[in-house]
Amino acid sequence: MAVGVPGVPQAGHAWEESGTRFTPPMRSLLVLDCGSVFTKAALCGRVEDQFRLLARAQAPTTSAAPARDITIGLREALRGLERITGRTLLRDDRIVTPRAEDGVGVDGVALVTSVGGPLKLLVAGPGREALAGLLHRSLGGLFAQLDALPQAPPADAAHAAEWQQLVAQVHAAHPHALLILGSPFGNGRTQAGAADTPQGIAAWLDMLRQTVGYEEEAGALELPVLISATPPDATAFAEAVRARAVQAVEPLSPSTLSPINRAVGALYESAVLGPLPGYAALRAQTSAPPLAGITSLAGAARYLAQHVQTNVVAVDVGASATTLIGATPSGDFLTAAAATAGVGPGAGTVLRARGYQAIQQWLSEPVGEDEIREYVLSRMLRPHAIPTSPRELRMEHALAREAISLALHAPGSRLSGLHPLEVILGTGGVLAAAPHPGMAALILLDALQPRGISSLVLDTSAIMPMLGAAAAIDQSAAAAVADGDAVALQLGTVVSAVGMEQDGQPAVRVSLEFADGRSHIEDVAWGSIVRLPLAPGEQARLGLTPAAGVDIGVGVGQHARATDPVEGGALGLLIDARGRPLALPRDPVQRVALLSSWRRALGLEGFTA
Repeated sequence: MAVGVPGVPQAGHAWEESGTRFTPPMRSLLVLDCGSVFTKAALCGRVEDQFRLLARAQAPTTSAAPARDITIGLREALRGLERITGRTLLRDDRIVTPRAEDGVGVDGVALVTSVGGPLKLLVAGPGREALAGLLHRSLGGLFAQLDALPQAPPADAAHAAEWQQLVAQVHAAHPHALLILGSPFGNGRTQAGAADTPQGIAAWLDMLRQTVGYEEEAGALELPVLISATPPDATAFAEAVRARAVQAVEPLSPSTLSPINRAVGALYESAVLGPLPGYAALRAQTSAPPLAGITSLAGAARYLAQHVQTNVVAVDVGASATTLIGATPSGDFLTAAAATAGVGPGAGTVLRARGYQAIQQWLSEPVGEDEIREYVLSRMLRPHAIPTSPRELRMEHALAREAISLALHAPGSRLSGLHPLEVILGTGGVLAAAPHPGMAALILLDALQPRGISSLVLDTSAIMPMLGAAAAIDQSAAAAVADGDAVALQLGTVVSAVGMEQDGQPAVRVSLEFADGRSHIEDVAWGSIVRLPLAPGEQARLGLTPAAGVDIGVGVGQHARATDPVEGGALGLLIDARGRPLALPRDPVQRVALLSSWRRALGLEGFTA
């Protein structure tokens, strides 16, 4: 499968030729990814006239005390690249660009970042509820977290305990800006609560200004205000709120999604990235504006879908955030993200949102509540640590499943409507670093629960989230790296059955016909997952005969025969007849036995890494 990844100047909108072009042709490209826990650096260059990933290195991100300078961790990662490749990238602690005639440095530097977390927006205004769907569509592909401005108490209770409690809640969230949505489509007839009127919003901002210690606690005395409304409404809100920084954009509607996208994207860099210690020095060394990790991955997923003409979902489980990007050949763009849920500092969000039982249900051995909570706390306090035992690894993978589920069902998520999931691409540390490909496959299948026929691909180099930013500098270079390095590991094809059969009853008969005349026929029981022999690169014609009440993606009870041969992968051909949604037994002994049987089917039972 050949893929390439062009840039995405505005996530979710039309693609453009937006990159800087170098003359002579680019010989080397450095891609930097500053995450909340690790800073990663990837060096790409020409090998036999083809761009390839030459080396990767990482170091802890140094945005927090005691270093308080993101360039320190970056330089450590770059020194790792220098040791691996023997190339000189730094001179006087600065990246050498463009590449010098003596081979020192690189021709371009791309930057991806999620350090600093998402842009936190408080949302208010008469269109807040009616335009929520459009707002999520507009901000798809941006690293933003939306929270509603609370309803204010009556004016005569401004100093009451209720007011103080609400203000304290807003302070604790550390918002970056206030977004005001005017009446839907400017009709002016929306019934708004008191907090959504100009007077109500002004009361809120006045209370924030009057609160002693707000500047020290939240980092700013004045929240920037972004108003999406008709000119008369925007003027009324601007006059009422009396904020120092007010920006008005076109009112949000199905045909005007871009203006608010661009405005919020600019706010992300100024409000989140700008204050980061060392960011200005790093930004001065890059060849194009930085992209948030979700935006960069979005570009990769969208182009992959258009290039291979099939539905694609890319899954990235990080330490602090989890991102799902869905894309269709027709250009539809679907995002789902849990901006504060992950397997490191974001593990606490997963535990609070899902409960320890949700994590416990995925563990193929008895683990108590106290041990789960202790592990989550250790991941939050020691984000750079990695699992040190099979038991800890299974808890991390259980957290990953629930983080993906949180993102899949997050407010504004449209990914659940993407069907079928024809290509599932796993990337990021948890999936890419899984000691066995079956572990990554089970995480993806358990969390996404696809239906029908899908292809599982693993980005073991974890380079895909960087390629959208790389493409903003050179699209052909990013495409070549994606083709040669980002989708190198095919896990295999998976057939996911849906139905209401009894466990142990026949679910589907599978036949494989090989080019050399060999054949393989196997009956798969309901409630099981089976791995059939189909080696990487090997092809066979696939036939599926489901039971009367089973659907394998073409209709209940309908037989299917692939017109083109299916290709094997690291796991061969998987038949997932566990049903949808997955139903795990309540009894702990039965549940552990069932999970163990699934692990055995994928070759994981007894795997101690």
